[in-house]
Amino acid sequence: MLPPLLEYAHATLLQQHWYMNHILPEHVIRIVWCLILMCIYALVELDYLPGKQWKIRKDLHTSSHEIAYYIKASFINMVKWHIFPLLIYEILFHRPNQYVYDAPTWFTLLWKPIGYTMIFDICTHMFHHITHLHPHIASFFHRAHATHHASCGRYIYPWNGFYASGLECFAGLVFFLGAMIPLQMDPITRLVSIIFIHFVATNIHSGYDFPWMFHNWSGIGRFAWHGSTGHYFHHQFGRKNLSTFWTFLDRWFNTYYDPSGHPLAHSREFIYQRSEFIIEQK
Repeated sequence: MLPPLLEYAHATLLQQHWYMNHILPEHVIRIVWCLILMCIYALVELDYLPGKQWKIRKDLHTSSHEIAYYIKASFINMVKWHIFPLLIYEILFHRPNQYVYDAPTWFTLLWKPIGYTMIFDICTHMFHHITHLHPHIASFFHRAHATHHASCGRYIYPWNGFYASGLECFAGLVFFLGAMIPLQMDPITRLVSIIFIHFVATNIHSGYDFPWMFHNWSGIGRFAWHGSTGHYFHHQFGRKNLSTFWTFLDRWFNTYYDPSGHPLAHSREFIYQRSEFIIEQK
C-alpha cells in the first residue's frame, strides 16, 4: 500500500498537463532552484547570512559585483545551452506524454536520486578521461575550461558551476538527461532527483565546508563522498577527484586525492599554498 502523501502528490502532478506533456517546465524549475541556491550562498559570502566561518579559503573574498557577474553569466549559459536546445527539441519533436507511471514509494525516492548521482558520476568521470586521451584534445578542453569554469584562481564558487564553455554546459545537460534514462523515473522521483542532485552539486561547489554536509556526517561519509573539500582539490590539481560526488571511481582509477592528508597552512584555515596557482584575472 502506497503512502497517502506520495499517492496524492503523484496523482496531482499527473493532472498538470502543462508539466507532464512538455520537457521545458521541469528544467525551468531546475534552473530557478540553482539560482536560489546560488543566491543563498551569495548572501553568506556577503555576510548577510551566518556561516562565513566555514569557508574553505578564508583569505579569499568575493565582491558583490563579482558575484552578480558570475550569477548573470551562469544564468545566460543555462538559458543558451540548456533551455534553448530543449526548446528546439520541443518545437521539432514534441509529443504528448503517453507513459503510464506508477506512484513511487519512499524507498524509490531514496535510492533513485542516489543512483542518479552515481550514474552522473560515471558520465563526468569518463568525460574527464576522454578529454585527456590525446594531447591535442587535452589542450583544446584545457583552454576552454581554464577560460571559464577554472578561471577563478582555481578556487570554487557556488555561482560559477555553470560559468563554463558552451561545450561543457551542453555536456552537462546531456549528462543530466542521460543519467535518468536507466532509472526509468516517475515524475515525482525525477523532480526529487533533480532537486537533490543540484542541491548537493551546489554544496560541493560552494567553497564552504559546513558540518551538516554529507562528507562530514561520519567516517563512511568522508570515505565515500568527495564533498566540498574533495572537489576543491579537483580544482587545484585538475587530474584528481574527477568524479563530482562519489569517491569510488577515483579510488578505482587512482585519481583520488584525500583532503584529510593535506597539511593545513594555518590551524583555522584550509588553504592550499602553491606559488603558481593564482591566475591573474583581467
